[in-house]
Amino acid sequence: MAQEFIGELLEEHLILSGCFFPVRTMFVWEGQMTIDDEFKVILKAREGNYPNIEDYIKEKHPYRAPEIIKLSAEFGSAEFKKFLVSQKRLE
Repeated sequence: MAQEFIGELLEEHLILSGCFFPVRTMFVWEGQMTIDDEFKVILKAREGNYPNIEDYIKEKHPYRAPEIIKLSAEFGSAEFKKFLVSQKRLE
């Protein structure tokens, strides 16, 4: 599923890239301790695309409350920022 999400977001030009990796997660949901295998996904995109990315995840994800965390790249390297800006297809 993670690979499908990333592929579709790339095709829609909403992200520059994405990566995913398996994790084992423990959490409490509806009063029950749960241990589950899932994938963490990191997406790189322009801030202006965030609302569309969040909508996509909420629509496609099987969880009622998928974990969606937005991080700013203000502290990123100048070279990476220049590369992001050069990607006209992300406008």
